[in-house]
Amino acid sequence: MTSPKMSKKTLSKKVSELNQISRKKAEALIKKQGVFLNGLKEIRPYISVTESDDIKVQKQNNKEINIILFHKPKGCITSRKDEKDRTVVYDYLPKKFANYHYIGRLDYNSEGLLLFTDHTPYKRFMESPKSKIKRVYLVNTIGSFNDVKLKAMNQKIYSSLNYQKPKVLLAHSNKNKHTLRFELLEGKNREIRNICEIFNLKVEKLKRISFGKYFLKTVPHANYKEIKINESY
Repeated sequence: MTSPKMSKKTLSKKVSELNQISRKKAEALIKKQGVFLNGLKEIRPYISVTESDDIKVQKQNNKEINIILFHKPKGCITSRKDEKDRTVVYDYLPKKFANYHYIGRLDYNSEGLLLFTDHTPYKRFMESPKSKIKRVYLVNTIGSFNDVKLKAMNQKIYSSLNYQKPKVLLAHSNKNKHTLRFELLEGKNREIRNICEIFNLKVEKLKRISFGKYFLKTVPHANYKEIKINESY
């Protein structure tokens, strides 16, 4: 039997995972410019590779993209304006960023990492379920919880909406208070809150701590960090 560490994948799938791009774009990248597999150039996207193989993608002259990492506080709307005149996320940013678009959303009572960019194609790429970009959340809940519920949460969940299979871990537990770590590849409206409601868990706090390769820990609360990236996607 093949050990988990030596399990095989196609080169295109591995490049897709390493670079957080779609499988189709990974295949095109390999065919067009090649990648280095164990030090040798390879242009065949469908050959098998294992975890022990060394894979490096050649750097291109990529477009420079402006990104803002914002630590959204609880109690503000992810929108440009609000009909109830509540605080919106743009109230925390200088006016020079007024033309930036938020990537995904966090609801009024949620907090954590919210990304902005002035590059619309990159926004679409980051938001698309086809890109399979991981979002990670820490969720403080109250209610009865056990291993049976945890196992059930990690299955494909159906409600009024069809949710993809989440990955849920128990990070901490104290009596009837539990901190859960959710990993999602798409973020539908109120998805985590709705999943918790299915399992009779009340959400006390919901915080996004990462979105793809971007992490919250470097950004102070209610503040932002501006970065520039060179990205091929």
